[in-house]
Amino acid sequence: MMHYRKSYFHNYLFSILMVGTLLFSCKNAEKKEVAASTGELSGNFAVEVTMENKVFHIEQEDLLPVKRTFANDSILLLFRADGNPFQLNLNLTHTNILDDQSAEYSIPDANAGKIKVDLNFFNADRNVKRTNKRIVFKKGIITIKKLTANKLEMTFTGEGSGMIERDGNFPISGKINASY
Repeated sequence: MMHYRKSYFHNYLFSILMVGTLLFSCKNAEKKEVAASTGELSGNFAVEVTMENKVFHIEQEDLLPVKRTFANDSILLLFRADGNPFQLNLNLTHTNILDDQSAEYSIPDANAGKIKVDLNFFNADRNVKRTNKRIVFKKGIITIKKLTANKLEMTFTGEGSGMIERDGNFPISGKINASY
């Protein structure tokens, strides 16, 4: 009888320990999920994007020289890293942002008439036809906090889909804090 009580007590303690561990793990997962959805970078990342239930990163130290063009109010930026299947491309045309160095754009309204703000991503690992590996940010808010020839601080939240996918928009959010 005494052995049964000790065994029961050990099982009880083990159960409490397991429940505590699970609760703690869930709380940490929630914190990471909230950080991703609010655009807070969780490490030394130049780029962090959440979409299709995945988080994509490009670390500052892995950032290849940013392909950039600053000419006649046309700004073209491509963020990528060796061996990383994910890329981010930002094009700003006729936005006058170079004067203010900051702006907020509501997509698609900002692109009425001519496309002025184009945010898109490339995910080589996306299991779709080649054309839809390019993902277009179709609706949402893009906030550029700082844009210079050497720095971009930006957040965005909204939705998009593959380049020629008509239906099935999914949430997209992220942050860029890159020096180049």
